[in-house]
Amino acid sequence: MMNSALTTENGQKTTEDKQQTTDYSLSTSRTGVVFSSGFFGFFAHAGFLSALHVLGIHPVAYAGSSSGAILAAMAASHMSNEAIKEILFSLKKNDFWDPDAWHVVLKKAVKLFRGYSGYLKGDKFEKILAQRIRTKDIEECGIPLAISATNLTTKKETIFTRGDLIKAVRASGAVPILFKPVEINGELYVDGGIVNKAPVKALTDLVDLDTIIVHYVASDNLEVSSHGFLNTMLTPWHIQYTAFNIAREEAYGNQLEIVRSKGIKVIEVKTEPPSTGPNRLDRGPAAYAKARASTMEILSQHLLK
Repeated sequence: MMNSALTTENGQKTTEDKQQTTDYSLSTSRTGVVFSSGFFGFFAHAGFLSALHVLGIHPVAYAGSSSGAILAAMAASHMSNEAIKEILFSLKKNDFWDPDAWHVVLKKAVKLFRGYSGYLKGDKFEKILAQRIRTKDIEECGIPLAISATNLTTKKETIFTRGDLIKAVRASGAVPILFKPVEINGELYVDGGIVNKAPVKALTDLVDLDTIIVHYVASDNLEVSSHGFLNTMLTPWHIQYTAFNIAREEAYGNQLEIVRSKGIKVIEVKTEPPSTGPNRLDRGPAAYAKARASTMEILSQHLLK
């Protein structure tokens, strides 16, 4: 197994590393990467991406949903590991937290929230993306990119492969209730993870690939034993959320079957990082480190096959 301590964060390798990554590139000349949704999973996605670069794996296409769309856009825009790490590790809640004024929320609450589409405006989120990702349109990335979003207007999934990059990423990350829907060309969009946890098939529809590596951030309430729910204090929200995640997991499994039936190899990387969120940004570096180390271990096994 490869010793990850022999590699550096910027991708410099020892002789052993170079030999193993060369073998991998010969056997899989066209590799695509999919970043799954996972709330604030972008810390873990960044650690995963860093490990790919250290291992000498250079994807020819990217796809992402929700938090995964952020990293997919950064990767396709050729942002360095250090630049991505610096952006995420310096992130503060106030950088993207722009709720409506309390009196507006109170007024909507009195009306049982009729006409109220989300707590955060999302303007700060878009601004911080635009300041960090300098690529304007998806087709300018240089590397094919697919971003999944849920189209409320057409009631279907939309896969963005062209057009405004920042708007597409903002739409894909617009978590319902937390963020207001995003309008693009007269249509409303929310979180892509609702309809597509990991857009694997969308990537194969975009480009011809030999291999797809999926960094899959699992839903936490599905990572328990089959009867674990019996020990949980159930609420209507918990039941609904669990059923929703089960449906997404089934849909993802169906995608894998379709893609593998085409002869495309799919490697799933599940790194199980600590959970992060708006009030747990301090866990970001730990999530990054855990995902990076786990990816090195998991993928080094494939390099030796």
